[in-house]
Amino acid sequence: MKIALGFLLLITSSIASASTYHDFIACTAFDCKQSTDASLSESEWHQVQALFKGVKNASDERKQVKRAIALLEVLVGNKTGTWRDLALNQVPSEKTGQLDCKAEATNTTTYLRLLEQDGLLKWHRVRDHVVRDRFWLVPHWTGVIEDQTTGVKYSVDSWFKKNGEPPTVVTLERWLNKK
Repeated sequence: MKIALGFLLLITSSIASASTYHDFIACTAFDCKQSTDASLSESEWHQVQALFKGVKNASDERKQVKRAIALLEVLVGNKTGTWRDLALNQVPSEKTGQLDCKAEATNTTTYLRLLEQDGLLKWHRVRDHVVRDRFWLVPHWTGVIEDQTTGVKYSVDSWFKKNGEPPTVVTLERWLNKK
């Protein structure tokens, strides 16, 4: 009976941890008008988890968040075609795998939530993505994390870089003021 119960607990914990990186949606086009189901293998997710071993403070964690987002862009991009994504907006916008800031912010927020759900973020919590210049011709979106100790919010903006390069992480206040 103990063996059967232990096996059941192992299966249950595997299912619970697997749900953090299986079956999420990734944007694959401008404005997230196209998306696809995506997932990561256990070995791929272990690469992400390894980035957070030994994090000792919020500053270290933000550095690892940058590395994790870059890695997740590569892993997911190889499966969805977004590995082609170049920095900024590229013309024509219909180019396969090219993302705009809204799609980038949506994917970044998804990746941040995966990190949070797996307990990898000890110093930050994920917030909804934010837009600046909403009422201008060209609004700009970003993912957001909040330092749980100080309450300072940080922009995690991958739009400025091509796929697989670490995103820009600055205080949300600085990002909102375009500094």
